[in-house]
Amino acid sequence: MPERRTLLRSLLAGATLALPLAPRGIAQIADAPAPDFPGIADWLNADVPPSLAALRGRVVLIDVWTYSCINCRRTVPSLNRLQAEYGVAGLQVIGIHTPEFGFERQRPDVEAAVRSLGIRFPVGQDNGFQSWRAWGIRAWPSFLLLDQTGRIVLRREGEGHMGEIEAAIRALLGLPPGAAGRAAAEDPDLSGIRTPEIHFGARGGPASAAYALDGRWSKEAEALVLRSAEGGLRLRFHAAKLHLVCAAPEPAALRVVVDDGTPATVTVERPTLYTLYDGESYAEHRIEVRATAPGLTLYSATFG
Repeated sequence: MPERRTLLRSLLAGATLALPLAPRGIAQIADAPAPDFPGIADWLNADVPPSLAALRGRVVLIDVWTYSCINCRRTVPSLNRLQAEYGVAGLQVIGIHTPEFGFERQRPDVEAAVRSLGIRFPVGQDNGFQSWRAWGIRAWPSFLLLDQTGRIVLRREGEGHMGEIEAAIRALLGLPPGAAGRAAAEDPDLSGIRTPEIHFGARGGPASAAYALDGRWSKEAEALVLRSAEGGLRLRFHAAKLHLVCAAPEPAALRVVVDDGTPATVTVERPTLYTLYDGESYAEHRIEVRATAPGLTLYSATFG
């Protein structure tokens, strides 16, 4: 089982791998040849399947992501901007979608996510984790920057690295360093998040003390499934936002109450990420989620 993206919490404050200094203004460098794109079942946003051989001579930024991951979703605007601004100078962004959950393997659902997120670069489906393993990926999202000879010169995990990545891209393209400040400003400040991501399935480890359940639930490999006619989730968290990866067999109106406030309704159906609380400031919160029909499936809770 690959590492969850909770690994990123300890890396967000400027993750640095033990790599030697690089020339031409690139802060750190892996200096390793990249394999091509092994195991890609399908390509989206591409008339011709990309290959590293065909991209030789261009700088390539590989984004390994999955569509239910809020950390991945938040980087899309920056990636689109990098492609738009530096594509003419020799940059190509490539997305590799490697599914965290089983429901993320279906092409129509990945296509829908690519459209809704507005992704404007090629995306390959790595359903068998072959590219993930070949590149030594550990978490969602991960970024690999390749120079014009196809060698990996920078690896980063999680959010908070777009300023560094843009500076490295400019250095590889022979551009002056001063204009990379916009990407740094786009990096979110996640220092106020004090609750780690929660995975509700058996593979996610023991139950977190942060949440409690009402009703009868079964614990599956990837999720908790409500088996009784009704049930609920009570969760304490310290963050500004709460996102729930969940699903229901039929459209289900969940009753959501935050901090004993006015109840709100969130309709859940297909498995994906739903925002249950979208606040502006970091604080301690309590949320109660109530379902009035069996089948609600809880995969994970993530915070922002």
